[in-house]
Amino acid sequence: MIAYWVVPYLVVAAPPAIVLITILIGGCAMTRTAGDPPEPARFYSDPNSRAAAELTNELDRRAARAELRRIIDEARR
Repeated sequence: MIAYWVVPYLVVAAPPAIVLITILIGGCAMTRTAGDPPEPARFYSDPNSRAAAELTNELDRRAARAELRRIIDEARR
């Protein structure tokens, strides 16, 4: 059974709810570039790029972590 007595309340509550949801979604989707512009894309071929060094550091860190995990696993046996 449809509750007809709820319809007036929904008509009153729907517009503010739609506006609130729109503001929340819009606020979450906006980029924040007021005082700090976004970083430009970094490429490995750029002469002053740190991307290659960061990648090398990350790969070294992962390799060291895998080696440490292997040593721990061997010690547990």
